[in-house]
Amino acid sequence: MAKRKKGSKVQSRAKLRRANSARRGKARKVAKAAKRTAARAKPKPAPVKKAARKVKQPVAPVVDTAVVEVIEQPAPGVIAVTEVEETEVRKAS
Repeated sequence: MAKRKKGSKVQSRAKLRRANSARRGKARKVAKAAKRTAARAKPKPAPVKKAARKVKQPVAPVVDTAVVEVIEQPAPGVIAVTEVEETEVRKAS
Protein backbone atom coordinates (compact mmCIF):
# COMPACT_ATOMS: atom_id res chain seq x y z
CA MET A 1 0.00 0.00 0.00
CA ALA A 2 1.28 3.51 -0.85
CA LYS A 3 2.33 5.74 2.00
CA ARG A 4 0.44 8.96 2.60
CA LYS A 5 2.33 12.22 1.95
CA LYS A 6 3.05 14.26 5.02
CA GLY A 7 1.96 17.89 4.96
CA SER A 8 4.26 20.71 6.02
CA LYS A 9 4.56 21.42 9.73
CA VAL A 10 3.56 25.08 9.41
CA GLN A 11 0.15 24.28 7.99
CA SER A 12 -0.63 21.52 10.49
CA ARG A 13 0.18 23.81 13.43
CA ALA A 14 -2.18 26.52 12.22
CA LYS A 15 -5.16 24.19 11.81
CA LEU A 16 -7.47 23.61 14.72
CA ARG A 17 -7.63 20.00 15.88
CA ARG A 18 -11.10 18.52 15.57
CA ALA A 19 -12.33 15.19 16.96
CA ASN A 20 -10.13 12.07 17.12
CA SER A 21 -11.88 10.53 14.11
CA ALA A 22 -10.32 13.14 11.82
CA ARG A 23 -6.79 12.29 12.92
CA ARG A 24 -5.00 9.38 11.32
CA GLY A 25 -3.21 6.97 13.68
CA LYS A 26 0.36 5.86 13.13
CA ALA A 27 1.11 2.19 12.57
CA ARG A 28 2.83 0.61 15.53
CA LYS A 29 6.47 -0.32 14.93
CA VAL A 30 7.37 -3.97 15.51
CA ALA A 31 10.32 -4.45 17.86
CA LYS A 32 13.48 -5.95 16.34
CA ALA A 33 13.54 -8.77 18.89
CA ALA A 34 9.99 -9.79 17.99
CA LYS A 35 10.88 -10.01 14.29
CA ARG A 36 13.86 -12.23 14.95
CA THR A 37 12.16 -14.70 17.27
CA ALA A 38 9.28 -15.30 14.87
CA ALA A 39 11.60 -16.12 11.97
CA ARG A 40 13.86 -18.53 13.86
CA ALA A 41 12.93 -22.04 14.83
CA LYS A 42 12.69 -22.79 18.54
CA PRO A 43 15.92 -24.42 19.80
CA LYS A 44 15.71 -27.95 21.16
CA PRO A 45 16.12 -28.27 24.94
CA ALA A 46 19.55 -29.44 26.05
CA PRO A 47 19.72 -33.17 26.89
CA VAL A 48 19.61 -33.83 30.62
CA LYS A 49 22.47 -35.89 31.97
CA LYS A 50 21.17 -38.76 34.06
CA ALA A 51 23.12 -39.74 37.18
CA ALA A 52 24.79 -43.13 36.92
CA ARG A 53 23.26 -45.73 39.21
CA LYS A 54 25.45 -46.86 42.08
CA VAL A 55 26.47 -50.50 41.78
CA LYS A 56 26.11 -52.39 45.05
CA GLN A 57 29.26 -54.16 46.13
CA PRO A 58 28.75 -57.90 46.55
CA VAL A 59 28.58 -58.66 50.26
CA ALA A 60 30.65 -61.61 51.42
CA PRO A 61 28.66 -64.17 53.45
CA VAL A 62 29.52 -64.49 57.14
CA VAL A 63 31.17 -67.79 58.00
CA ASP A 64 31.22 -68.99 61.62
CA THR A 65 33.31 -72.01 62.49
CA ALA A 66 33.10 -73.62 65.92
CA VAL A 67 35.48 -76.41 66.97
CA VAL A 68 34.70 -78.30 70.19
CA GLU A 69 37.00 -80.93 71.71
CA VAL A 70 35.68 -83.05 74.55
CA ILE A 71 38.19 -85.09 76.51
CA GLU A 72 36.59 -87.75 78.74
CA GLN A 73 37.99 -90.36 81.06
CA PRO A 74 35.16 -92.91 81.41
CA ALA A 75 37.43 -95.39 83.21
CA PRO A 76 40.86 -95.09 84.80
CA GLY A 77 43.49 -95.31 82.08
CA VAL A 78 40.95 -94.84 79.27
CA ILE A 79 40.78 -91.46 77.54
CA ALA A 80 38.11 -90.64 74.93
CA VAL A 81 38.58 -87.53 72.77
CA THR A 82 35.58 -86.31 70.83
CA GLU A 83 36.01 -83.47 68.34
CA VAL A 84 33.04 -81.68 66.78
CA GLU A 85 33.49 -79.05 64.06
CA GLU A 86 30.55 -76.95 62.94
CA THR A 87 30.56 -74.38 60.11
CA GLU A 88 27.64 -71.96 59.68
CA VAL A 89 27.28 -69.75 56.61
CA ARG A 90 24.94 -66.76 57.01
CA LYS A 91 23.90 -64.30 54.35
CA ALA A 92 24.77 -60.76 55.31
CA SER A 93 21.79 -58.39 55.26
